[in-house]
Amino acid sequence: MSFAIVAAVATPLVIGGITKIMNDNKADAMNNDIQAAQGVINDLLDNREDVYDASGKIRDMKSMVKNPYENLGVATQAAEMQVAQTDQALANTLDTVQATGMGAGGATALAMAAAQSKKGVTASIEQQEAQNEKLKAQGAAQANQQLMNLESQAISAEERAAAGEDARVQAQLDRAYGESDALRSRQMGLEDAGDAALMEGISGSASVLSGVAGSGGFQ
Repeated sequence: MSFAIVAAVATPLVIGGITKIMNDNKADAMNNDIQAAQGVINDLLDNREDVYDASGKIRDMKSMVKNPYENLGVATQAAEMQVAQTDQALANTLDTVQATGMGAGGATALAMAAAQSKKGVTASIEQQEAQNEKLKAQGAAQANQQLMNLESQAISAEERAAAGEDARVQAQLDRAYGESDALRSRQMGLEDAGDAALMEGISGSASVLSGVAGSGGFQ
């Protein structure tokens, strides 16, 4: 076999092998860049702030909601004093009637007047009680509305927390992932190109050998 034939057979294989080595070296050299890109991703993931969920604190505020009129009392002290004064006045007047000999009609009139006075006191107390019940109902409605508002705010806080990361951090992560993927893709492309060059060299050498054999060049 002449040197020319050997050279012709070896050249495609040598070129393919050299190309593969060069591409593999370039692919290996990209490992540092790939690691640096992954480091950026890791830093972003490790240092991002936790998503703040304020729903718990908002719900805790429900315990502060009270009905200000729940324990509203009735001012009975003045009414009781008025009743006592009426009774005392009636007793004093009856004593006077007995002492002066006034007729039964006068005593009856005094008793009716006292009863009317007590009736007015009772009506005043009932009016206060009715007003208090009205205020209690209004206070309960206001408290329920406040509770509903707090629950609505808590739900909104949960939804914001569930939405995930801060948009700016997410954008940085997306960009870092994109750069890392691009580097890995380029590295794989170099490796694939080197393998293809080697296979092409082997195929080229095989073709030359086949051609030489077919022409009787090995004789």
